Amino acid sequence: MMILPLALNAGCVTTTNSYCDIASPLYFDDSRTVIWLSENDNNLLAEIIIANETWASLCKTDRN
Repeated sequence: MMILPLALNAGCVTTTNSYCDIASPLYFDDSRTVIWLSENDNNLLAEIIIANETWASLCKTDRN
Protein backbone atom coordinates (compact mmCIF):
# COMPACT_ATOMS: atom_id res chain seq x y z
CA MET A 1 0.00 0.00 0.00
CA MET A 2 2.86 2.42 0.64
CA ILE A 3 4.13 2.05 -2.94
CA LEU A 4 0.85 3.11 -4.56
CA PRO A 5 1.15 6.87 -3.76
CA LEU A 6 4.78 6.85 -4.92
CA ALA A 7 3.86 5.15 -8.18
CA LEU A 8 1.12 7.68 -8.87
CA ASN A 9 3.53 10.60 -8.39
CA ALA A 10 6.33 9.08 -10.45
CA GLY A 11 5.11 10.62 -13.73
CA CYS A 12 4.21 14.04 -12.38
CA VAL A 13 6.14 17.10 -13.44
CA THR A 14 6.26 20.19 -11.32
CA THR A 15 6.21 23.54 -13.04
CA THR A 16 6.34 27.14 -11.97
CA ASN A 17 2.81 27.63 -13.32
CA SER A 18 4.21 29.98 -15.92
CA TYR A 19 2.77 30.57 -19.37
CA CYS A 20 6.29 30.09 -20.70
CA ASP A 21 6.46 26.55 -19.29
CA ILE A 22 3.77 25.35 -21.67
CA ALA A 23 3.77 27.82 -24.54
CA SER A 24 5.93 27.88 -27.63
CA PRO A 25 5.75 29.81 -30.89
CA LEU A 26 4.15 28.27 -33.96
CA TYR A 27 6.32 28.31 -37.06
CA PHE A 28 5.41 27.59 -40.66
CA ASP A 29 7.66 25.48 -42.88
CA ASP A 30 6.73 27.39 -45.98
CA SER A 31 5.41 30.80 -46.95
CA ARG A 32 2.71 29.01 -48.98
CA THR A 33 1.08 28.05 -45.67
CA VAL A 34 0.80 31.70 -44.67
CA ILE A 35 -0.63 32.59 -48.08
CA TRP A 36 -3.16 29.76 -47.87
CA LEU A 37 -4.22 30.78 -44.37
CA SER A 38 -4.56 34.42 -45.39
CA GLU A 39 -6.88 33.39 -48.23
CA ASN A 40 -8.84 30.64 -46.44
CA ASP A 41 -8.68 31.14 -42.67
CA ASN A 42 -7.59 34.65 -41.85
CA ASN A 43 -8.90 34.36 -38.27
CA LEU A 44 -6.62 31.40 -37.52
CA LEU A 45 -3.65 33.22 -39.02
CA ALA A 46 -4.37 36.26 -36.85
CA GLU A 47 -4.65 34.09 -33.73
CA ILE A 48 -1.32 32.40 -34.49
CA ILE A 49 0.36 35.77 -34.99
CA ILE A 50 -1.08 37.05 -31.70
CA ALA A 51 0.04 33.90 -29.88
CA ASN A 52 3.57 34.20 -31.31
CA GLU A 53 3.80 37.87 -30.39
CA THR A 54 2.53 37.11 -26.88
CA TRP A 55 5.15 34.40 -26.48
CA ALA A 56 7.89 36.73 -27.76
CA SER A 57 6.95 39.51 -25.38
CA LEU A 58 6.58 37.26 -22.31
CA CYS A 59 9.02 34.41 -22.81
CA LYS A 60 11.79 35.30 -25.21
CA THR A 61 13.97 36.84 -22.50
CA ASP A 62 13.34 33.77 -20.27
CA ARG A 63 14.77 31.41 -22.88
CA ASN A 64 17.88 33.43 -23.77
